[in-house]
Amino acid sequence: MKQDRLSLTAGFMPAVIMALLLLLESLLQAEVLPRNLWVVACAEIVAYLLPMAVLRILPDREGKRAVFRFKTYRRQTVGMVFWMSLMAAILGAMLNGGVSVLIGSGREPVTDIVSQYGVEGFWPSVLVIVVLPALVEELFFRGVMFSALERCGTWPALILTSVAFAMIHGDLHNFAGPLMSGLIYGYLVYVLDSVWPALFAHLVNNGLVLFLAHAAKNYSALGIWSFVLLIAAFCFCMFLAFAMRALDHQIEKGRIKRLQYRGAGETLNGIFVSPGMWLLLLLFAVRVLY
Repeated sequence: MKQDRLSLTAGFMPAVIMALLLLLESLLQAEVLPRNLWVVACAEIVAYLLPMAVLRILPDREGKRAVFRFKTYRRQTVGMVFWMSLMAAILGAMLNGGVSVLIGSGREPVTDIVSQYGVEGFWPSVLVIVVLPALVEELFFRGVMFSALERCGTWPALILTSVAFAMIHGDLHNFAGPLMSGLIYGYLVYVLDSVWPALFAHLVNNGLVLFLAHAAKNYSALGIWSFVLLIAAFCFCMFLAFAMRALDHQIEKGRIKRLQYRGAGETLNGIFVSPGMWLLLLLFAVRVLY
């Protein structure tokens, strides 16, 4: 499938973002920039806003531009979004925890994210870890990039944005969770034609991550992780049941559209013809290895 200028450029933008974030990390480690709240926040905003602006003003060959899905969605679907958000958050945490155990990281399933960002205090942590990443990442990945790549097909756009979303985190221990969560976020955006459900789900996920990071830092010596995993498995099954029931109800009422599948050939072609994603994969490998 031949890509137009907009979708081709969209494929390169996650690599640009990762390069900017890697540059920021290098500057922080070299103490060229101070490790504080405002530096981290401003750098993350700039890293996402610049590629987002490019995709917003760049038209495709038909003169159309990628658009934000800013419109509201039906209030009758709020319950479905709520249960799917909780389910996605628990599933992401379980996947990341499972990966950490399988590859023998020698650390708790959730690391001390607060110290990673170099911020202290409850509200600064909420801003930098919960609110800001959810806002800029959803506006870029599901708000603009997904729309730009949909010209290659819905499934390729859904998979590519989810894989890019996972790789942008730059960590094997934090890959499986964002990958699965990204698929769920993209699905919500597609069927509800709005970015707000994905933003809400992302906020729930980040809030859970911050809570688990706090628990890992303060209560890991108590050996509570085995109980946490059991509770998480129970909650996931419960939230999954509620989410699927709510989803079936919305489909029966005709309030959401079905995800269209055009065949494996078109999907795979749309995925592998994106050179920007191969560049992102290279940067991800560099980040993981070095």
